[in-house]
Amino acid sequence: MERPVSEPELPMADLTLLRLAEHAERLAALDAGLAVLTEQVAALLGEQDEPSGKTYCPIPAPQWWRLQGDEREAAIARLAAWVEQVYRPSYGTLAASLAPCWPQHPLVLFTFDWLSELHSVLYLQPRRSASMLAGQAEWQTRLLPAAAEQIARETSGCGHRKRPGGTPR
Repeated sequence: MERPVSEPELPMADLTLLRLAEHAERLAALDAGLAVLTEQVAALLGEQDEPSGKTYCPIPAPQWWRLQGDEREAAIARLAAWVEQVYRPSYGTLAASLAPCWPQHPLVLFTFDWLSELHSVLYLQPRRSASMLAGQAEWQTRLLPAAAEQIARETSGCGHRKRPGGTPR
């Protein structure tokens, strides 16, 4: 009876080295594939050190309690641009309740900062995944209405808004 030959007749040490070399090649291929996947996930999550221009990367949060002068005005101007270009034209009755004095309210500045950045994260991406769609639904049905209500409460009785007769609303 002949013995089946699955591997060349090599000394055990040589056979072990051959198997180790094969495993090392497989591990190197897996490592390269993992590196590619890691880069792709980082790009999708916006976690790259250098923005690639493919995904929106949120700006650092303004420290409203520290900002003064031109730096504060520039940060408010960025929010005002978003309010005029996105919020007011897109969000109907929710945006209609926005008082003109909103830039004078720190709570509103904090709220518009995260609203505008989250809106950008959700809507300025090149592709939309199922989780992105769920995020958009969460934005529209829960986060935005709650934030708009909070902004309206904050600015409704503040004394900045005046009636035609000059008395606060």
